[in-house]
Amino acid sequence: MQPLVLLSNRLPLFIEINSHFNRQGWFIRNVTDPKQVEEVVEEENIAGLLWDFSTMDIKRSLKILKTLRNKISGPIIVLAPAKEKKNRSLFYNINIDSFLTNPIDYTELVAKIKQLFWVYGKFSIRKDLPKVSKKEFKNRRVKYNDVVIDFKHYRVTHNGYDLGLTPKEFSLFWYLIQHRGKVMSREQLLEGVWGYDATGSSRTVDIHISHLRDKLAVRSKSQDCIKTVRGFGYVLDNKYPLVSEA
Repeated sequence: MQPLVLLSNRLPLFIEINSHFNRQGWFIRNVTDPKQVEEVVEEENIAGLLWDFSTMDIKRSLKILKTLRNKISGPIIVLAPAKEKKNRSLFYNINIDSFLTNPIDYTELVAKIKQLFWVYGKFSIRKDLPKVSKKEFKNRRVKYNDVVIDFKHYRVTHNGYDLGLTPKEFSLFWYLIQHRGKVMSREQLLEGVWGYDATGSSRTVDIHISHLRDKLAVRSKSQDCIKTVRGFGYVLDNKYPLVSEA
């Protein structure tokens, strides 16, 4: 079972969290150094991350978590002092899943993690990937045009440069690649990527496509591959074959 990683140097917090999660059959790996968290994420597949805000200042927390968000395909929850509640929007802006303040209700924390795992499991991009073994999947990389889709770290790179796609942008790009050459309506993209039929929310797709194009345009020419079909949706150019690199 993939572990949940807890970044904290507070032993009482670890004891409480470990006790509550062990009852659910989950293993908590306690790490006290943020650099070690980055090393663990690079070397292993982890289920999710619990980040103790008191471990470091807000500036460093935001910087590191922004980087980790592009590498962790599971939930990230920040545990913070009550006085930091005013800063929670800064963390949501970098796509963490939840920001809980003291006093921590550990029963609620367990329930929150369960709910987030349900969401990630239901709408995971993994269900759309080719059926390969866990080892093969972990090391799988696929090249499309001039970019590489890296499924070990859930990122898209160009000549080794990380384009900084969010998990949702990554999922959207992969979904378009899987359906390349086929015109996809906004409703189809909502259903396929977000997992629901959100009538009146097609603007969500347009915004994510725009951000995806902008990030691809930083180094790559692949943003030109996403064509707008006026009044309907989008289509990804089919002239570039997928090439497995693992």
